[in-house]
Amino acid sequence: MKTVGFEELVGRIYEAAMDPELWPSVIHDVGQYGDAVAGALLAARSDHWVGWRCSPGTPPGIDDYLRSAAVTHSQLTPLLVQANRAGFVPDQDMMSDDQWLADPAMTEYATAAGLHHAAATAIHVPTGDLVILHLHRRAGLPKFDSQTLAQLDAFRPHLARAALLAVRWRLGKVRAAAEALALVGLPAAIVDLRGRVLVANELIQKVASWTHWLPDDRIALVDKGANELLQRAISELRDPVAPSARSIPIKPTATTGAAVVHVVPVTGGTRDLFLGAFGILVITPVEVSGSPAASILQALFDLTPSEVRVAQAIAEGVSLDRIASRHAVAIGTVRAQSKAVLSKTGLHSQAQVAALLAGLPKLPAG
Repeated sequence: MKTVGFEELVGRIYEAAMDPELWPSVIHDVGQYGDAVAGALLAARSDHWVGWRCSPGTPPGIDDYLRSAAVTHSQLTPLLVQANRAGFVPDQDMMSDDQWLADPAMTEYATAAGLHHAAATAIHVPTGDLVILHLHRRAGLPKFDSQTLAQLDAFRPHLARAALLAVRWRLGKVRAAAEALALVGLPAAIVDLRGRVLVANELIQKVASWTHWLPDDRIALVDKGANELLQRAISELRDPVAPSARSIPIKPTATTGAAVVHVVPVTGGTRDLFLGAFGILVITPVEVSGSPAASILQALFDLTPSEVRVAQAIAEGVSLDRIASRHAVAIGTVRAQSKAVLSKTGLHSQAQVAALLAGLPKLPAG
């Protein structure tokens, strides 16, 4: 049953392009034109979903399904794309009912959720991504008929334009963020979950001694060990509390100085449906200048004051037992602080910590 007039809903579609938090209610109201109880707006990049929003009435379990391996075996999206229709495609135009019920989208989620017939439309956006609006009816309701599909198709041009506007708007915002970092002298890039660079400022183009470019606009570090840590941190951008180090040291060489790469996850309201989870990659060059000060250790690696003391002592070659005695704390506490230092610097041994910290500078005051 329709609850919102056509013109009003079209206006809200364009509002959602600028405010992603509006998408769930918009999806719900579009779904009402097709008697759909569940709806999802999804963005796909390559072979995986980068983001989605669901209508409030969507039964639980959709998030788990979209994150599972089962989703890669579904024929739903390939057949929808193959249909190449600038409108909504019902399930009966893609598969027989037996094939539909046997598809992983049904067996792994929809059937148990009490859903059956569906209709969906695919929209290609300039980033090369695919946006899909998928609507599902409760089991027991008939298939989507031509009259209902025509009503849904009336929204499709507006959904396509809203997706285009949303992508341009979001890319403009992340570009501004990268340029703002350039103004304070920091090479930076905005990367997605696959390491593809969405936006890079001019400064990062000038640090070829530390970075190099891979196919598909991906960025990597010349230092192989640091690059492994970087790629792991990028792959875990979806999880803001992932254990991977996000401040990654690049070792100095005979021709280049040391640097630290920071990967800052963008989460919450600033994460976008169409761009997916992403992060800001910042490179902080450092100059060799003796033993590191507490300020630089805290700034570069997010160490606590007690972890700074342990790190500085390790750099001086002091044993953990001696550190415990020096500061009158239990050896277990010092071991825990040492493990925290290893985790935050992305290293695996105290010797590596000592080698790295010996090459970090003392920052000038003020």
